[in-house]
Amino acid sequence: MEDLPIFQERLLLARRRAGVSQGALAKRTEMYASDISKMERGRMLPTAPRLRRLAEALDVSADYLLGLTDDPPVGASRTHRDIREVAI
Repeated sequence: MEDLPIFQERLLLARRRAGVSQGALAKRTEMYASDISKMERGRMLPTAPRLRRLAEALDVSADYLLGLTDDPPVGASRTHRDIREVAI
């Protein structure tokens, strides 16, 4: 990825990892798709409540989106555990 500011990059990566469009993410977070687009392009930063909704919708921590941690997303270990439980 180009040298995007960390929030832009993490938001875009988390959204793609979740397999959702900007429109779908906007619906999940009660935002406008244009706001998601602006955040991914660095034209807007989220307020604290919006950051929380984004993190919850994408199953990552707000710290991850902000670049304060490089730890895997919140749901990564849970997803692997759920897959193992289904396989057994």
